[in-house]
Amino acid sequence: MEARVKLLLERLRARRRSMGRTLRAVLASPTAVVGFALILLFGLAAIVHPILMKTVWPAKVYDPLTGYDFSVMPPAPPTSAHLLGTDSLGRDVLSMILAAAKPAWIVALVAAGVTGVLATFIGAIGAFFRGWVDGVLSHISDAFLMLPAPIFVLIVSEQVELSPWQFGLVFGLINGLGAGAIVLRSQGLKVMAEPFIEAARVSGGGGFHILIRHLIPQLLPLTVLYMMLSVVGAIVAHGFAAFFGQTESLVSWGAIVFFGVTAYRSFGAAVPWTALIAASAALSLFAGSFYLVSSGLQEVLDPRLRAR
Repeated sequence: MEARVKLLLERLRARRRSMGRTLRAVLASPTAVVGFALILLFGLAAIVHPILMKTVWPAKVYDPLTGYDFSVMPPAPPTSAHLLGTDSLGRDVLSMILAAAKPAWIVALVAAGVTGVLATFIGAIGAFFRGWVDGVLSHISDAFLMLPAPIFVLIVSEQVELSPWQFGLVFGLINGLGAGAIVLRSQGLKVMAEPFIEAARVSGGGGFHILIRHLIPQLLPLTVLYMMLSVVGAIVAHGFAAFFGQTESLVSWGAIVFFGVTAYRSFGAAVPWTALIAASAALSLFAGSFYLVSSGLQEVLDPRLRAR
């Protein structure tokens, strides 16, 4: 019993050292550092907005949906009271930008989680069992690969208004069952051909032990990379869906651009450039932050990129 505890502790220490080396290598990449900084910034935005609404900003002026400042004529330029000005409907642009971070985070987290779980599970099961199990799963993945997740989720949102978590769920399902599963299965086949898998079998390791202790842990770095890329597609697709009014999120960066453009055309008001630029920049930077992190992670996983 004592020997097993020592072995378990040693494995945990080894895994912690391996994760520490990977994290240090990722943080050594300037692109990954910039990406992490942007992710932290948008995380703070989602946290700070409700605090400001409860402590500093009066709802009648700064509410992202119904707020209106009667002391200025919309769209107002940036002032000390409205750091990013107001849009054509008189709403504070900064408050809307900060409030839109929450639904964006919900879409990102749900899409990444569903993609990662499905892709890893299907890829690992197919690579481990092979045979007819792998054949069935491969045909399922090929079928979902014919349905590009961004286009499919836009078609679904055209018929049914999706909440942020529903949008992320649909996107993650299509992405995880399709391209994600194919990528992870390919990596799983490489892992199953490694000598340490055969050594585990010879030493008495059962199928479940090999699957859980050896195969899936080897897939996790690539899983994280694909989750990051999935977030990029989900955020951009959600922005387009919100712009076309196909989501339940009235407070989102795509909706901010939509209201700015439609209000300008409807009432002949001046173009709310601060709202349009701020919302477009927030959408691009939030999606780009995950791409930058994935780029840094790819440099760690791919020896050819490290050599450069």
